[in-house]
Amino acid sequence: MSDDERRDLETHLKEHFRLSLAMQVKATHVLYQHGRISRLQKRFSVKRERLIDDLFFWYFFGFMDLATAAFRAPVFLVPSHVVHTEAVHEVHGNIVEFDFVASMNPWSKDRWRPYACDPAEVAGRVVKFLQAHEGRRRAAMGRAAGSIIVEPGTILVARAA
Repeated sequence: MSDDERRDLETHLKEHFRLSLAMQVKATHVLYQHGRISRLQKRFSVKRERLIDDLFFWYFFGFMDLATAAFRAPVFLVPSHVVHTEAVHEVHGNIVEFDFVASMNPWSKDRWRPYACDPAEVAGRVVKFLQAHEGRRRAAMGRAAGSIIVEPGTILVARAA
């Protein structure tokens, strides 16, 4: 998969290919000190027309510890609409600059704490989210398919129940 649509990875539940979650990965290998607290900071810019506000498009922010070649806790799994609302730094014409700054302190109460987790918990959070939305998406697809099926020459192909 290419990054043409700002997706670095896309995942789905086993054998449920129509329900997927796309992620844009934003990693850094430097932490900034604010007093005694380490902060993860990631700046990035996006053309306004390339912004994706979708329930199934999230950002993953993490500090990559080069000594261990692993992400250090916490990492942050944040829905795109939250990042696009809460992390805007500046707007220059058609370019939106974002500045994500989150405390690495596990007892922090900053705005990003609800999205913080251990790297080992990321897969579980994604699965929980997808399972919670599986029924809703299936119902929505059923309604859409009902309206499409009346079109002449249209064939609906689906997995057997």
